[in-house]
Amino acid sequence: MALPALSATKSKRTVCFDTRLTWLNIARMYHFEAESYGLSVSSAYLLLHIETDGLPVTQIAPKLGMEPSSTTRSLNKLEKDGLIERYRIPGQDRRQVMVRLTPQGIAARELAKERVRHFNRLIRNRLGDAKLAVFFECMDTINGLIGSLSPAQLMGNAQISPVL
Repeated sequence: MALPALSATKSKRTVCFDTRLTWLNIARMYHFEAESYGLSVSSAYLLLHIETDGLPVTQIAPKLGMEPSSTTRSLNKLEKDGLIERYRIPGQDRRQVMVRLTPQGIAARELAKERVRHFNRLIRNRLGDAKLAVFFECMDTINGLIGSLSPAQLMGNAQISPVL
């Protein structure tokens, strides 16, 4: 069953609105898929990014741009479900807790990777390589602009030098 996509009217199109709307549609799609396996999107996202040889728990939230409390909740559920395990490296700082995937977690990650790859293939097939390259170039430009300006400049409270 296809999910009804949220859509923008032509008169309301802005970079912010369309980006958010597109993300909401993608998030809904992944939410329904993850939910069918008893996972949240955050948990699936964690599975996709935990290294095979482990990752320090303290690096997960900053690496993935997640809130620490959300990361902790997701890790607790993944551990309870047997998809990850926490451990310490013998001879290292006892306070440093690592996390790695269990065999069941590796299988779940492979399934999640295939779902992400499939969706990306659909997009690539629909847009073609040239349009997709322009899309990524635009996203890089927007992210670069956001990263290079102050909040005051981004919100129109300060002068911005034009790019010539």
